[in-house]
Amino acid sequence: MKRCGIFLILIFLCFSISAQDESGDGGIAETLFHHVMDSQEFAPFPFLPAIPLPMGITVHLLMLFLATILILSVFLSIFRKPGLKPKGLKISLEILILFVRDDIVYPVMGEKRGEKWLPFFSTLFIYLLVINYLGLIPAFKTATGNFTVTSSLALMILVLMVIIGFKNLGFIKFFKNYYPEGVSKPIGLFVALLEFIGTFIRIVVLSLRLFANMFAGHLAILAFLLLMFMLNPAFGIVSVPFTVFTFALEVLVALIQAMVFTLLSCIFITMSSQSH
Repeated sequence: MKRCGIFLILIFLCFSISAQDESGDGGIAETLFHHVMDSQEFAPFPFLPAIPLPMGITVHLLMLFLATILILSVFLSIFRKPGLKPKGLKISLEILILFVRDDIVYPVMGEKRGEKWLPFFSTLFIYLLVINYLGLIPAFKTATGNFTVTSSLALMILVLMVIIGFKNLGFIKFFKNYYPEGVSKPIGLFVALLEFIGTFIRIVVLSLRLFANMFAGHLAILAFLLLMFMLNPAFGIVSVPFTVFTFALEVLVALIQAMVFTLLSCIFITMSSQSH
């Protein structure tokens, strides 16, 4: 608890210094969006000059690379030291993978088919989790707060839905799945059109849900902090507790959104590859 309290205080101080330094440069909206929007300059600390990124790399893309390197490093270090009795970080990763297996993949896909898909969905869940939590560190930004990033992830799921659907059902039966049986032709065509459009709507909503939750959470944290610089320092009595509460809530939201994205992806892929 003491370490957690110190960590929250450090986070508050970093956010506060950053907000104070930039609150005089522009309006509230400009300051807020500067901290959550993507850019080609990486500014980890407000008291250090920004670092320009080469080759068109943006901060959010840098966060994706960092998450990939971090995950690979952790798993490779674990595989280099195999043991019958897991301990430390290995236990945490095992808990996460078992959670994905027992609460997401197997209940949706079944044990036989889910075993083949478990590596993919475990990777997706851990990757989203790491990206979301990296964004909670003041020196970094949340890549999933970028609609382009979440849209790319959702588009990957759509491509998998089509590929697996064609593979399991065939080209004709895949599209025939949209057509309901036992209805007249005009109604059937209308329902099939709605179902086809609904596939793309589900993918858009999948992307928007992750983006909106992560983007809004960071805006809320920064907005509470900026209130005491824009209005009155005495307002910190109210804004600081709300900031700490919102940050703690964002920690939970980051986990929930990684779980929801993985679960819905699993459901969509399963639905697209089964006759119904």
